[in-house]
Amino acid sequence: MTTGLATPSSTQQLEQLIDRQLIGDLLARYCQRLDEYDIEAIGAVFSDDAVMDQGPGRGGPVVGRQTILDGMKIRQALFRRTHHQLGQCVVDLHGDTASALTYVIAWHQTWAGEVQTARLRYLDQLVRGATGDWRIAHRQSQSLGVEGFGEAQWNWVDRQRPGGQPIP
Repeated sequence: MTTGLATPSSTQQLEQLIDRQLIGDLLARYCQRLDEYDIEAIGAVFSDDAVMDQGPGRGGPVVGRQTILDGMKIRQALFRRTHHQLGQCVVDLHGDTASALTYVIAWHQTWAGEVQTARLRYLDQLVRGATGDWRIAHRQSQSLGVEGFGEAQWNWVDRQRPGGQPIP
C-alpha cells in the first residue's frame, strides 16, 4: 500500500538517527560540564551568537557565547554541587537545523547546604556547523516546578485547565 508520501531512503534514515544521537550527546555534555563546573568547556555546545533565556529572575535573554558563559560562571559559583538529569527528549530535524524539547531535573546545593530543585524543559534550536557538529543557537528554559529558589521569576510552561481554558 502506498500513501503517495515520499519516504526517506535508508541512508537518510541512518543520517537522521546519527544526527539525533549527536544532538542527544551534545545535550548530555552540557549537563556533564555544568555539573563539573567546567564552564569554558560548555562553550563548545553553543554557537557564537547563541541566545539563552532562563527567565527574568535568572538574567532574561542573554546573547553571545561568551556572555552566556560569563553569566554561568557567576551563577554556578553559588553552588557547591549540582546535578542536571535529562529526561525524555523530542528532536525534530530540518536539514541543518533542528529543534529539541528536553525535560530536566536540576538539583543544586549551595555552599551553605541549602537545596534548590527545578523541574524544567529546555526548548532548543540547534544548528549544524561547517564541520558537521551541532550547536545550540537558542535555548529557553521553561519551569514546571521549583523549590528553594525564593522569589526568582521563571519562564513557566503554559498549561491549560481541563476543558482547554488557560491557567492564569
